[in-house]
Amino acid sequence: MPFSYIMVCNCRKVSMSLKLVPFIILSMLTVSVVSAQKVRGPLVTVQRIEEEPQLDLNQLSRRDHIHDTNYLVVNKIIVTGNKKTKTSIILRELGLNPGDTLYAGDLNAYLEEKRQQLLNTSLFLTVHIYSVNTSVHRVDLHVEVFERLYFLVIPMLSLADRNFNVWWVQEHRRLDRLNYGIQLYENNLTGKNDRLQLSLQHGYTRQYTLQYQLPYFDKNLTQGMGLIVSYSHNREVNYESESDKQVYFKSDYFLKQQFTFGVNYTYKRAIRLRNKISLTYNVYKVQDTILKRNPDFFPDNNTTQKYLELSYNFDYVGADIWTYPLNGFNINANLVRKGFGILGKVNETTISADAAKYWTIFPATYGAVEFIGEMHFPENQPYFLSQEMGYYNNYLRGMEYFVLESDRFGILRNTLKQKILALRIHSRLLPKQFSTIPLQIYLKMYGDLGYSYKKNPGSSFLDNELLYTYGAGADVVSFYDAVLRVEYSINRLGEKGLFLHFKSTF
Repeated sequence: MPFSYIMVCNCRKVSMSLKLVPFIILSMLTVSVVSAQKVRGPLVTVQRIEEEPQLDLNQLSRRDHIHDTNYLVVNKIIVTGNKKTKTSIILRELGLNPGDTLYAGDLNAYLEEKRQQLLNTSLFLTVHIYSVNTSVHRVDLHVEVFERLYFLVIPMLSLADRNFNVWWVQEHRRLDRLNYGIQLYENNLTGKNDRLQLSLQHGYTRQYTLQYQLPYFDKNLTQGMGLIVSYSHNREVNYESESDKQVYFKSDYFLKQQFTFGVNYTYKRAIRLRNKISLTYNVYKVQDTILKRNPDFFPDNNTTQKYLELSYNFDYVGADIWTYPLNGFNINANLVRKGFGILGKVNETTISADAAKYWTIFPATYGAVEFIGEMHFPENQPYFLSQEMGYYNNYLRGMEYFVLESDRFGILRNTLKQKILALRIHSRLLPKQFSTIPLQIYLKMYGDLGYSYKKNPGSSFLDNELLYTYGAGADVVSFYDAVLRVEYSINRLGEKGLFLHFKSTF
């Protein structure tokens, strides 16, 4: 099998718009060098980041200080650098208020934990927290932030296929399977960490999406809300799977239309824990040609399916850095009900969970274990609801080619990695939001296990079989939460390939 090059963004479509960011930065840097005749001093400097001891912040928060008299009471908190973000939002995400008690022996580690919490909001490029005016049992804190560029208009070029390799090899690089358009992001609309996204997409899939999320609307800053409106239509439909590969049908007219309107309510009393309830109204319409090719595509012969979807999401983030965790643990669980016997015959209940543990083995050496599991009731759901193994983040590394319509599945990922490089690249002539580029590189080895159960597997040769993969690679971590994963994997079938995975905030 030839080498494969796959770009995966934990979603069915893989956005390529962020590929433009490195080229934009490189172009700006080139212009800076050309025009540097009148500038003294180095234009670009590289600073090596020294490895610091890693602390288990979860253990830190549970320490017993009953007999510790070396305490400090926070007198006041000074916040600077926030030109748009409201100070009340920063203090809320900080989880620290005047009058709180800190223990002097843990002060530096505690402030580092709070710094990471602010960075995890994706509102700031850098955060510094200093203790100032320390006196007997009293301390002032200075929080200094540097905000990101919140408003972005990005040209969009994406693939209709699940990953780059399917488009490049199986679809022979067909240009008619590309999506193009424009995406507008305002990631701090009113200074309350509220996010607005507008997407106008044409090409293979014509899709128009508007999303808005407000994390806090109440006085106590614990309750939030959001909404989404989306419409799309296609001339080509994935109407079934055969031998664990997707099968498509194409026409000159639109075969599929989808409309979604949803609202959600969030409750976040603790900093690390969020509860979310969502209610969505869905309309899914196909031409009768699809039902003739696959009578099990819908639950009945009706070409239009309307249903309500009610979901609950439990999200606990106990890791240090949410974009690339090194220590701590995360738990994400979902309970989803589709169909209530009101609008149609859709009837599905889904329970899913994603739990991961991260820890430091030696300085600059890290381990990670992640479990992903999902169950569907009742079994044998219609095909249009079947997106289990092979979709989103539900894959074994090295099995990205395959899709399995499972009644239930489990995946166990194990990773060992070593940090080999940590730098900050500074340029004096780039815009401030891009002038400091952090860069970290990790080498890794990994092995994955998985099992997919299907009561009626049909032509699938991977369902009801133990699956395993292994390999080695490198992770490149940079700014704006960008992570590039380069992985050479071998799967149970003996297939080998080089896979690229990319994700970012946008």
